[in-house]
Amino acid sequence: MAKKKKIDTKHLFHAVCHLNIIAVRPKPDLAEALLTQMLFGEICHVVEKKNKHWYKIKTYVDEVVGWVQTSQITLISEEIYNKYGQNYALSLEICHPTFNEEVSKSVVLGSGLPLYDGISCTLPDGKYVYNGQAAPIGGLEFSTELFVKIARRYLFSPELKGGKSPFGMDAGLFVQQVFRFFGFHLPGNVNEQYLQGDVIDFIEQSREGDIAFFFDDLGQINHAGIVIGEKRIIHVNGCVRIDKLDHFGIHNADLHKYTHKLRIIKRVIAE
Repeated sequence: MAKKKKIDTKHLFHAVCHLNIIAVRPKPDLAEALLTQMLFGEICHVVEKKNKHWYKIKTYVDEVVGWVQTSQITLISEEIYNKYGQNYALSLEICHPTFNEEVSKSVVLGSGLPLYDGISCTLPDGKYVYNGQAAPIGGLEFSTELFVKIARRYLFSPELKGGKSPFGMDAGLFVQQVFRFFGFHLPGNVNEQYLQGDVIDFIEQSREGDIAFFFDDLGQINHAGIVIGEKRIIHVNGCVRIDKLDHFGIHNADLHKYTHKLRIIKRVIAE
């Protein structure tokens, strides 16, 4: 059997995630908590190559700088990086296989499908067949009904700070992920999301797709969720769940109390 030719990667400072979900951490240490995650097919810029075990990266999706294990991403050229960033779809299935003759990988809701042609996507090691539903590069055509339907696909995903998949979801990243399916690129941090959109003066004027922001006892924004109509909100609190929303805040029927105090509602998607 012929030896596989070793590729010189010293000049490569871009990469793609070839696994289903990987951790991005604040320091090159497995004991560190999550900053965010990268999903299959997502790309990043390599800022620093510390050693053979860790790369410091800047994610393409939310521009977070952190550390990933070198074995969990594949280095690519700037040309390929640009191609992947300009032409990709997003998986609409909660968990679905993508495969070729040699390997099958499970990709989760919101995963990237680089160079997707309706049948397969392309990674550095070849094409992968994907026969599930996918959102195109420009995003799905917005309708309140479809928007709420997509958001509800994450229902009961457990809360995980820094998580962005059906198997662990962060409050701010949940908002980011849902809007991304419709071509809107929001920050993953709720304080940065708070700066987006137009203010809705009264809760009665809110509609599906508006973002509600909440504050703590110090007056700081600490939570966000998506209005889904009928005075209800879908958000992350223990898990992705639906609760009642009024001018006081979020009322949790299970706990019989308000869990978050409403600061403001903003509209990102214009009518």
